[in-house]
Amino acid sequence: MNNFKYAVFASILALGGCEKMGQKAMNAIPDPSPQQEQVAQAAYDDLRAQKFTQLMTRLEPELQARFTGNEKEMHKFARGLPKENYKTKKIVAKNIVKATKQPSKYTVTYEYAYDKNLVQYDVSFDKAGGSNQIRDLSVAVFGESIK
Repeated sequence: MNNFKYAVFASILALGGCEKMGQKAMNAIPDPSPQQEQVAQAAYDDLRAQKFTQLMTRLEPELQARFTGNEKEMHKFARGLPKENYKTKKIVAKNIVKATKQPSKYTVTYEYAYDKNLVQYDVSFDKAGGSNQIRDLSVAVFGESIK
């Protein structure tokens, strides 16, 4: 029984250490610039309000082209986002991808907490502190389905 308690305690310590290492790694990646932060929020608000013309002005031309042909899907998707004010918003992840033959991508993952939903919003730029044009974005809604 004592070995079991020791194993549980060791597991808890290891998990706590992993969380600290993950936080340290995320802190090593710079935060978005204030302008990127503002554009990311404005694009999220445009999507929720179904202001697609305004949303398109915030996107790189390649992403605009990809979204232009899928307008019905964008409307359907946007209707699924919570309309009430969110309770909290925080950055939960940051990632930089540099691949050969592809442009670099700096992605910030925001978490928006609502009364009955949690929204994960990934928004990508060319680099931290770089362009204010969005290179890619995706949104996932968790919790009760929205009517």
